[in-house]
Amino acid sequence: MTPNELPDDVLFSVRNLTKHFPVRGGRGGHEKRILRAVEDVSFDIRKGETFGLVGESGSGKSTVARLLLRAHVLTGGQLLFRRGDGSVADISAMSDRGLRPIRREMQMIFQDPYSSLNPRMTLLDLIGEPMVVHGYSRDQIARRVAELLSYVGLRPEYAMRYPHAFSGGQRQRIGIARALALSPAFIAADEAVSALDVSVAAQNINLMQDLQEKFHLTYLFITHDLGMVEHISDRIAVMYLGRIVELGSTGEMFARPMHPYTEALLRAVPQPDPRKRSHQRRGALKGEVPDATDPPPGCAFHPRCPYATARCAAEPPALRVIAGRQVRCHYAETLTLEGVGA
Repeated sequence: MTPNELPDDVLFSVRNLTKHFPVRGGRGGHEKRILRAVEDVSFDIRKGETFGLVGESGSGKSTVARLLLRAHVLTGGQLLFRRGDGSVADISAMSDRGLRPIRREMQMIFQDPYSSLNPRMTLLDLIGEPMVVHGYSRDQIARRVAELLSYVGLRPEYAMRYPHAFSGGQRQRIGIARALALSPAFIAADEAVSALDVSVAAQNINLMQDLQEKFHLTYLFITHDLGMVEHISDRIAVMYLGRIVELGSTGEMFARPMHPYTEALLRAVPQPDPRKRSHQRRGALKGEVPDATDPPPGCAFHPRCPYATARCAAEPPALRVIAGRQVRCHYAETLTLEGVGA
């Protein structure tokens, strides 16, 4: 796709994104293998939406986020980003120097609110660090940090305190303030509330939604928790072993999943109703995500899939569009899978 072909409502276009990592193993570490972390992933993120990316640990979610922000070099694929002035930049192979003015328009909220904040820096220095890189004066930084702390529900006078003085939920709000420092259009939130208590996580999700409306933000929301992603995402892509297996609107996917892996993830969402909990245990997902250096033949999910056939073990399914949904399953049209509340 050329930059001129990007639809006006799309902020980020991802095409055939691929990332392989060389790894060493075997006796003496001399055996060379390839870890296929992300394999031929494509999707668009529209302006102003929250795009959810879900899957178990090891599915490639976080690697996708780092590729979008060009923290990793792409093995293959294309990344098109619409800038604030309306122009479209192909950042796939752009140099660090070329990326510098674009990086202020895309930021990240990290998973761990403890390790992501330098304990030796005050909030003024932590939140102001991106502004230092981009040439803001000390007075400009002080005013902006006070403003940002107010936006995330913290007092401006906290600017001279250190991270140890704050709870986990407050630290994550500090991380949100830092992500907002340069007024970005796009924020990738990588498991941004997974380390928090449920009530605190819900408060921070509500804060993110309020900030999205206030500043017209676009989110990539990465999580393994479908119960959380249901409340914040407009569309969801489900990843398994580096590939997207289903992509569609949140409401449709929760009402009727079309891939067995999506159904299994939905069954793992905690249910307060005891009758639904017993049903949940019967449909629990078994086994582990396979080794990405040695993926199973055919459909990567077939060793864990209750609907798998001999065809699944031999023939890799293509990602197809079915009733407006993208699905990677041979039997997506014929399976009747259960959604939430079924």
